[in-house]
Amino acid sequence: MSATTPPVASSKVDLFEYTEEQLLEEKVLTHYEILGISTFCSQDDVKKAFRRSSLKYHPDKHGHDKDYAFLALKQAHDTLYDHEKRQAYDSTTLPFDDAIPPPRDKLLQDDLLLYKDNDFYELYRPVFERNLRFDANLRPDAVGNAKNGNHNGKKKKAGKAKAPPTLGDADTPIAQVHAFYEYWIHFESWRDFSAQATDELQVENELENAESRFEKRWIQKEIDKRAKQLKKTEMSRIQLLVERAMEADPRLRKFRQEQLAAKEQAKRERQEKAEQQKIQAQLEHERQQQQEVVDRQRRAEEKVTREQQKKHIRKARQSLRKMASASFESLESEQKSSIVWADTYDMNLDVEVLCTNLDLTGLQSLAQELENITCPKESLTMIHQEVLVAKQRETDGDFSNGEQSSPSHNGTFSTKETTTSPVVTPALKPNLWTKEELSALAKAVKKYPPGGSSRWEQIALFVNNLCKQDEPRSKEECIEKYNNVAKTHSKPTESTNGVAAASEPENSSQSNEDVWTAEQDQQLQDGLAANPASMDKNERWTAITECVPGKSKKQCVQRFKVIRDALKKKK
Repeated sequence: MSATTPPVASSKVDLFEYTEEQLLEEKVLTHYEILGISTFCSQDDVKKAFRRSSLKYHPDKHGHDKDYAFLALKQAHDTLYDHEKRQAYDSTTLPFDDAIPPPRDKLLQDDLLLYKDNDFYELYRPVFERNLRFDANLRPDAVGNAKNGNHNGKKKKAGKAKAPPTLGDADTPIAQVHAFYEYWIHFESWRDFSAQATDELQVENELENAESRFEKRWIQKEIDKRAKQLKKTEMSRIQLLVERAMEADPRLRKFRQEQLAAKEQAKRERQEKAEQQKIQAQLEHERQQQQEVVDRQRRAEEKVTREQQKKHIRKARQSLRKMASASFESLESEQKSSIVWADTYDMNLDVEVLCTNLDLTGLQSLAQELENITCPKESLTMIHQEVLVAKQRETDGDFSNGEQSSPSHNGTFSTKETTTSPVVTPALKPNLWTKEELSALAKAVKKYPPGGSSRWEQIALFVNNLCKQDEPRSKEECIEKYNNVAKTHSKPTESTNGVAAASEPENSSQSNEDVWTAEQDQQLQDGLAANPASMDKNERWTAITECVPGKSKKQCVQRFKVIRDALKKKK
């Protein structure tokens, strides 16, 4: 019978048809059958049934030889009218089938049963309906003072119990299926095992005849302990029923399969996405490697081009120097007095001005024109004119931005404007250094060695303080003059009275390439910051060298060591 089935009165029995042993000892009839009432009857129904049956089985009416029938009637009334006794009686004494179906795998292995998934509903529906008998939400008379939180000892009238969810069938929505099992997972049973615990411990007489309240309390404590263990076993049975039903339910099995398929699909999609990302990352890495190879090749080609250009410039400059020296040496003594230069040293200084200001095309054009001139004096005159033009342009600021003008077809400098270069007389010698200034420069270079801070500012200040000239020499002029002197490989003649020798640095092996300007120092620092020490040593210094035009890798390393040693000395 389901929990929602209305109470039905038990069929009437005649107690006189049973013996005293059958009613009182063997108890062949239940208390509900003795009173002729339903198991879902209320206390009022028990009371009315007892009064009605007392009229029939009272000893005053049939004699005391048949009073056992009234005793059985009274015992049934006393048990069912008292809530606790009735709960204990319904829980253990009243017959109940505790069996639950076996697991699904055993059902499938039974050849005689021929179990199929469609048989699940017929197999489990009566089991769940049978166990609803002990549902706390459907207790008879709704005697739920403790359940409803009523601890004041007053009965609380219960409302209409809400029908529990049913097992349903194959077409039941999955949400209702989950609600059904959720209800049974939190199933609350009112089944009481106190009577069964008392019978198992055989302490009923000891509990009634206890000598003291302490002994009675101890016996009751043991009964409660055993009843709690039995109640725990009962709840384990209910949970096992729910677990087996959920494992065998074809609707849940289908739902789990769909969830598993969805997870597998999501997993495959994640793996495919990860593979695609990995492939893309690999392709990007290969592309970057190829780009690095291309960039490395480009830098190598650019480096080769720069080196070749530097080599060509050196050759063109050397050719110009040789032509000038050869023209000067081929002059006769009376012809040398008619030119502006007093000796080879002065001429070399002016030739270095051209070497510094002319680019490769201008040097080659000038050398080609000098080759076409057979007269040495005319060659030197052309060289001197080109020197004056170059110095005039420096004075006018044509090279203030550090850019050289491209030479014209005749080897001279040409401006962007189509104006005619001013004619400079040979008498003008702008920015020429006196012997006193050259001597002061040589002393200053020896006094302030490389590596110090503001070296060239101190050198320029030393020269100006010592010579007291009208126009003080700037730092740039001192650097330029030092470079020109250092590039000059020809020995000075006696006519210079040792001035050129005094202007040479103490260390003859030191060239103009050892001189570092403030701009080059800054470029070196920027290159060191842009290329960390974690890089390959060779590649790092190669990249740093590219940041400092005009300097080799060896010079950059030496400059770095000089600066590092100077900083250590300051500390």
